[in-house]
Amino acid sequence: MSELQPLEVVGLIVSVIGLVPVVLQYRDESKWFTVGYLLLVVGMVATNLEAIVLGTVLDLVEHGVGVGAAGIAFLWAAYLRRNEVIETEGS
Repeated sequence: MSELQPLEVVGLIVSVIGLVPVVLQYRDESKWFTVGYLLLVVGMVATNLEAIVLGTVLDLVEHGVGVGAAGIAFLWAAYLRRNEVIETEGS
């Protein structure tokens, strides 16, 4: 347990607690924002576990999934939302 960094543990706790409103406020229109947030949580879990087991593999998960895939999911969510707003204003 001494390998864990306090700031990373706090980040994990905050991200897991943050899942509560994300899940409670889930809507079909916001599914890609939810996916992005869940990927961030996966990254935080990987960040904390990499200090204990499978360091290199979980470091790749942290950056590939927790940062990269989450960023793509948020980009896609913003793109879809923007198109929705444009269509609504055009009607």
